[in-house]
Amino acid sequence: MIKFGPSGFCEEFSLTNKSTEEMPKWLLNHNLKCYELSFTNGVRLSFETAEKYGKLFSDANIEVSVHAPYYINFANPDPLMIEKSNGYIIESLKRMEKLGATKLIFHPGTQMKMTRDEAFNNTYNNIKNLINVLDEQGFKNYILCPETMGKHGQIGTVEEIAKICTIDERIIPTIDFGHVNSFNQGSLKTEEDFAKIFETFKSYLGDRFNKVHIHFSKIEYGKKGEIKHLTFDDSVYGPEFEPLAKVLKKYNVEACVISESAGTQTKDACTMQNIYHSV
Repeated sequence: MIKFGPSGFCEEFSLTNKSTEEMPKWLLNHNLKCYELSFTNGVRLSFETAEKYGKLFSDANIEVSVHAPYYINFANPDPLMIEKSNGYIIESLKRMEKLGATKLIFHPGTQMKMTRDEAFNNTYNNIKNLINVLDEQGFKNYILCPETMGKHGQIGTVEEIAKICTIDERIIPTIDFGHVNSFNQGSLKTEEDFAKIFETFKSYLGDRFNKVHIHFSKIEYGKKGEIKHLTFDDSVYGPEFEPLAKVLKKYNVEACVISESAGTQTKDACTMQNIYHSV
């Protein structure tokens, strides 16, 4: 089954609502079935509040995913910084348990002053070690979702994420198509362009390839990749959702498709849902 929903608060929601507590009702009114809660600048949600939100989302039959803090960098060569990244993951997972969520989305790493190979190898090995740490601490019901990234200095090409997902079956990709399009200077235009991404994941993951998590938005990009998120009103940068919708059906993808548009997340999630059911 495929579901659609927003990340965070859109501008329209914020005009009349102030809390995530009001989000389930908002989503039901828009016939949306998933939501992404972001710990962008740190894990500050209390366990009590997480449990309260979790019951509200569960009662509304809305699937919740969580985005870990942006501070995470598994490419960092400093062991103390890797310990901090592990800590952000662990604290996020603890809240996820209360929220009833299972998917944790995160940015894998940043190249810094290393070569691309050095940064990727650090990222791969540190995430591999993270799985051991989580096993030792008794975490069981979770899925880690490393995200494809949009800036050239970030680890997270399609192939890099596919390789990371081979570490463990509890790792599945977050494909951010706006990021892929930005990284590759507007590469996503046709159905074939989108299909190549799924074929890459299929070659690495086998039958797991269609159990992905998806972010979608139009994004302005420059020579170094991503600059800023846009709305569906953009007609310059893309990508467009319709060719992806056709590919999602062709590959029988089971995913939550999360809108990360700039302020119009709910509206654009509804647009994607309508397009998907009409193609």
